[in-house]
Amino acid sequence: MTERAAAATEGVDSVGFGDPLVEIQNVSKYFPTDEGLFSWLSVNRDADGLPVETGREWVKAVEDVSFTIRKGETLGLVGESGCGKSTLARTILRLLEPTEGSIYFKGRDLADLSGEKLRNTRKDVQMIFQDPQSSLDPRMKVGKIVEEPMQAHGLLDAEGRAARAQELLEKVGLDPQHYNRYPHAFSGGQRQRINLARALSVNPDFVVCDEPVSALDVSIQAQVLNTMRDLQEEFGLTYLFIAHDLSVIRHISDRVAVMYLGQLVELADKRELFENPSHPYTQALLDSIPVPDPRADGRRGVLEGDVPSPIQPPSGCRFRTRCPKLIAPAEYDLSDEAWDRVRAFMRHVKRRDFTETDPEAVRRRYFDGHVPGGSAGDVVSAAIDDIAADDWDDATERLQEAFAEQSVCAREEPDYEVDPEYGTDRHTAACHLHRE
Repeated sequence: MTERAAAATEGVDSVGFGDPLVEIQNVSKYFPTDEGLFSWLSVNRDADGLPVETGREWVKAVEDVSFTIRKGETLGLVGESGCGKSTLARTILRLLEPTEGSIYFKGRDLADLSGEKLRNTRKDVQMIFQDPQSSLDPRMKVGKIVEEPMQAHGLLDAEGRAARAQELLEKVGLDPQHYNRYPHAFSGGQRQRINLARALSVNPDFVVCDEPVSALDVSIQAQVLNTMRDLQEEFGLTYLFIAHDLSVIRHISDRVAVMYLGQLVELADKRELFENPSHPYTQALLDSIPVPDPRADGRRGVLEGDVPSPIQPPSGCRFRTRCPKLIAPAEYDLSDEAWDRVRAFMRHVKRRDFTETDPEAVRRRYFDGHVPGGSAGDVVSAAIDDIAADDWDDATERLQEAFAEQSVCAREEPDYEVDPEYGTDRHTAACHLHRE
């Protein structure tokens, strides 16, 4: 077990919750870019069955993720679209095969299960999908939809299944008399309640909720979330709740994990994360939440740059290419203001966000006419000369090699523990700002 995996499973604050129910250790999921019907036949693998680099490109959708979910709690998983949340959820449930890592449920590694053993375990692990319409068979009546998992696992007889389906429909806030209706007769919120009833039909212990309210109207979201919390208490459920809306995460979660480009960047108690965010990406997500105050100026946090490709993610900290707090290389004697100017210049050169090529105009725009002193100034001056010669690529490469690639953010992968200000749960943050 690596240091990161060990840290995720040690020092658990059990106040209010049971023992660890789900333990994720160093889970990774890669997809080949040329995936097809027979693509896996040509994959070279090592003695452990892992893919070997042979020039083939891999999309690193999830990489080296570790965390623990305790019995009875809700762990919120949040991040931008495309960061790997849904892929991680499907990998945990073995709907996708993990490329690497271990997934323990009640002490058993799901990655080692197959056949009938895996099928029997699925009764205890259920999922609620994002789209409440496409996840329901339009040709089946609601009652049969709820009964189907019970029938698949051989639970109860036909009469018992029908009675339980009607009971569950009532518990999720629907009329049991709707047992014989088809899904198209229900609203989006009602369809998601049907999905919830179906998931509960086999008495699961763990439910993965993949953005279950994102497709619903805001007025309906709170009703569904409150129903889920009530059912969690009644049935003793444990949730992994995935969302990109931080207000939803704050409403239902006990702890929050923040994901960026396939990796976890922060994990903390809900209040701790919202009141004491310790990663710049988390702070950017919080700054993007609209403020319900007509007197506010309306400005919202905007992240710099574009999300890098998961095929070739950045070295070190994956967020460094967009981070507003990129650490200056130690070899340059730069003030905070000078480093901010250099970093802004480097970013704009890379994106070609300006048209001036006259050296004096560039100096005035980014450095008030005076570039920094020392070797840092020499690099900046050389890049300005490259721009004057219309060699934008050379200027970009020069600045990246001298500054971005020399930062500790690019050279070392961060993994730190932060002293919590609220509660006693562990607070981890993958940011070199905490290296001291």
